[in-house]
Amino acid sequence: MNVQPRRPLMILAAALLAGLSVAHAELADIKKRGELRVVMSGEYPPFSMPTPSGDLTGFDADVAREIGKRLGVKVRLIRADFSSIVAGVQSGNFDLAVASQSKTTERQRAVDFLNAPYYYDGFQLFVPKNVNAASLTDLKGKPVAVALGTVFEKFLRERKYPNIVTYSGEQEIFLALGAGRASGMLTTRTVGSVAIKNGQNLKAAGPVLQQDNPYITLGKNQPRLKAAVEQALAAMRKDGTLKRLSVKYLGADVTVPAARR
Repeated sequence: MNVQPRRPLMILAAALLAGLSVAHAELADIKKRGELRVVMSGEYPPFSMPTPSGDLTGFDADVAREIGKRLGVKVRLIRADFSSIVAGVQSGNFDLAVASQSKTTERQRAVDFLNAPYYYDGFQLFVPKNVNAASLTDLKGKPVAVALGTVFEKFLRERKYPNIVTYSGEQEIFLALGAGRASGMLTTRTVGSVAIKNGQNLKAAGPVLQQDNPYITLGKNQPRLKAAVEQALAAMRKDGTLKRLSVKYLGADVTVPAARR
C-alpha cells in the first residue's frame, strides 16, 4: 500500500488553478510502464478498506484490479485522503480514481468522468439506534458527521445545516458516532446498510434523500485510456463480473439502476 502525502497534492492543486499544464499518461504510456496507478481513499468500507497486511480490499479495489487485468497491466492501488483525490488525478499523480466519486460541476472542471456510473446508490441519514430521529430536522442542529470533501458535505452545506463535523472517512465517523461526538452521519444507503449488517449500532433515519451514482475518473484529454477503460467496464458488465463483485462486497447488485433490478 502506498500512502500519498497531503502537502504535495495541495501544492499541485494550487499550481493547476494558476494555469500550469500537466501531461497525463496515455494508454500507450501505461502499457509501456506496465502499471496502472489507481487511487481510492481506503476509508470507505465496503468499497475500499485496508487489510491486516496493509493492502486494500473492497468493491472499488477489486473493480480497479479487474480493469488493470483487462488492460494487460499490473495495478498499483494508492491510498489518499478523499478530499485530495481530484487534485491528484488532475495533476497526473494517478491514472485513474476508482473512488466512488459522484459527478459535480466542480469536479468536471478538473477531471474527466466515464460515460456512465459504475454503480447506483443514494444519500441516506443514519443515526445511532438510541437516537430518536427520522430526518435532519429531527436532529435539531445536533452534529452530523460526513467525510471531508464529499458530496455529503456539499449536500449539508447547501442546505445550511448548522452543525457539520468532518472526518477523513467513514471508519473515523463510525468511531465518532460510538463516542458520542456526532448524532448522525450522511453516507450512502449501501455503506450504512453494510455497516449495520457488520455490527455497527446504527439505523436508517427516513427515506433516501438524493440519488448518488458514482463514476470512475481520469485526467483530461486521454481519449485512448478512457475508451479502453470504458471497454473493460462494459465487458465486466456483460460477463457478470461487475455484478458478482457487487453481490460479494455490497450484498446486492447495485450496478444497474434501481428501476431495472
